[in-house]
Amino acid sequence: MSDLDSFKVKQEARQRAAAPHRSTPYIEVVNRYLGAFSYTDPYVPVPARLPARPAGVGAITGAVIVGADDAPISHVAVDHAAIEAELRGQTLLIVHTGPPSRDPRMLTNLTERAHVLAPDVAVTTHATIGMGATELLLTDAGATDLIVVGHRHGAIRGTLRRSVADQVAARHPGPVLVVRTPWPTEPEQATWPLLVGMDGSASSTRAAEFAVQEAQLRGCDVILLRITPEPSEVLDWTDRRGGVTVRNRTVAGNPVNELIDAARGAAAVVLGRPSGRSRLGSVNRAVLHHVDCPVFLAG
Repeated sequence: MSDLDSFKVKQEARQRAAAPHRSTPYIEVVNRYLGAFSYTDPYVPVPARLPARPAGVGAITGAVIVGADDAPISHVAVDHAAIEAELRGQTLLIVHTGPPSRDPRMLTNLTERAHVLAPDVAVTTHATIGMGATELLLTDAGATDLIVVGHRHGAIRGTLRRSVADQVAARHPGPVLVVRTPWPTEPEQATWPLLVGMDGSASSTRAAEFAVQEAQLRGCDVILLRITPEPSEVLDWTDRRGGVTVRNRTVAGNPVNELIDAARGAAAVVLGRPSGRSRLGSVNRAVLHHVDCPVFLAG
């Protein structure tokens, strides 16, 4: 996606955000979140409730599972997990493994933080030792549960120098949300679309279906970005799916470079991944490690 295309996407988002009386659940969440939480103090409370789900969108079966430790990025992961649980009408499970936290009230504080941000969400915790973070998350999560993990650029840990985010995203059969800090940095970003990387595979089709479901909850658009090695004569088109505006765009170039570039104008990137593999593909892993916005990986 060219700089001009990225600029157009952002301009469209600004225009939608400026429309009279326009509001969506996710816009309201982000406005409240930015006004209440500080990344330098992860326990600042917020005295407001999140908005209800859009009319016609019911609760989604399952739960949201998030890994937490003493690192600030895990606090941000809990924030995103609480928001997703509220929007989806799901329960939230905060898990921690390894040596005892330096803060004996860590899980209690994170639970209180989640309750303040999402008061209607039921929150539970699970702490254990002797089990790796990846194994605990995969053990506690059901096949369709959403797992949320924090990730830092350049933070490579785990088996074969793969981060927990890499391992969970590759092995969990359900959706995974990888987040980093700071995000969002301004309310305008709540109006940006979800960006889906399309390559003609069945997994990318599932990613598009997941993105439409997520967009229904957020009240945003979806962009399906098809990347070809050579310029294509396929014209861009716009459709409506489940009440969501879906824009199909085709660009020529390197898949990694084009996705990273287009992600600068996206609220989140949604990528598909084939099932039955223990590692992420090269494109998914490169995008995961280089974009600044959250990344969903849909199984």
